Amino acid sequence: MKKIKLSTNFTVFLLFFGVAMLEAFQTHNWIKAVFWAVIGVVFLAADNLKKA
Repeated sequence: MKKIKLSTNFTVFLLFFGVAMLEAFQTHNWIKAVFWAVIGVVFLAADNLKKA
């Protein structure tokens, strides 16, 4: 199993994703929360699959 790389891209993503998820949960818009969770997984996977 590969180790997840935590780079600058991940930090920027985490800030954006965190704010978006907080907003989705505060408004109880669960479809939006699921959407952002899926987008988060895609971005994390893309960041770790890119070639060096």
